[in-house]
Amino acid sequence: MKLIQWGCPCYRGLALAVVSITLAHIFEAGAFAIGFWFADKISHIGSFDTDQPMSWMDYFYFSLVNFTTLGRGDITPLGHLRFIGGIEAFVGFLMITASGSYVLQVMSGNPPRVGVKNSS
Repeated sequence: MKLIQWGCPCYRGLALAVVSITLAHIFEAGAFAIGFWFADKISHIGSFDTDQPMSWMDYFYFSLVNFTTLGRGDITPLGHLRFIGGIEAFVGFLMITASGSYVLQVMSGNPPRVGVKNSS
């Protein structure tokens, strides 16, 4: 009896879920990076404590590190950007936790279904 069948639909669903969730989180971090750029360059409600001017990749790097709650500390927000950074870390924690829960359900073969009523 073979326990692992790589061609079974459950593994395809798992791969699709992981890739979709990863892309969604990258998009979410990118949206926060745009917000950090706007707050720094356009509205001037805060800045970043860095030795060199920030490039787009620096904003995205900071946002991705902050979204995953890693918080390396090599780029430090100043002013009101500290609050936005805290909100991003909180949102990232919630989204990654929810994603982990969803992937666990997909792995168990029982993914949540939207719009399906329970028969009980």
